Amino acid sequence: MESENKVHYTENKSGMNDGQRINGSFYSTFFVLNFMLRLLAVGSTFSAAIAMGTNKQTTVLPIFGPSSAKYQYSPAFVFFLVANAVACGYTLISLFFSIPGKFSSSTLSAFVFSVTDLVMVVLVSSGASAATAIAYVGHKGNSHTQWGKICDIYDRFCHHVIGALAASFISLIIFLVLTVTSIYSIYRRTTSSAR
Repeated sequence: MESENKVHYTENKSGMNDGQRINGSFYSTFFVLNFMLRLLAVGSTFSAAIAMGTNKQTTVLPIFGPSSAKYQYSPAFVFFLVANAVACGYTLISLFFSIPGKFSSSTLSAFVFSVTDLVMVVLVSSGASAATAIAYVGHKGNSHTQWGKICDIYDRFCHHVIGALAASFISLIIFLVLTVTSIYSIYRRTTSSAR
């Protein structure tokens, strides 16, 4: 009865059965997808860090004279920059380790990737959320605390912040997809080894 439920694979000319061939094509597709997503994550986190790190605007106010807006004036923007820089550095290092055949062929490496990618999700999410809160106050103000909006005065500064936030949220989505694909890879490896 038990042998009736088992899947029987046929061998082809290369000596591989259908299950090995399907798993092989899955892993090659997984590695290409993983590598491409990591490249995109490098680009988006780098763009977010550069857009925030070079963001500054000086304007002349009628009563106070010249006044500047810099990312360093807000701890949330500094944390945003550091979080994206760390995520970019991690992703550059992980690109080397995700090259097929180097270190990424074991279940342990897939597990390490999934955990570290999840840490990057948390880091980028917290940095982007903190910066979004400050950007919202800068754009809308807060009438309850008498905080005025500054984006009317520092419009270019605010546009750079919005661009940096957009790049960071894109990298957040990429890290989420990387985490899910790494976990799915672990699932595939464990189910294929159980057969």
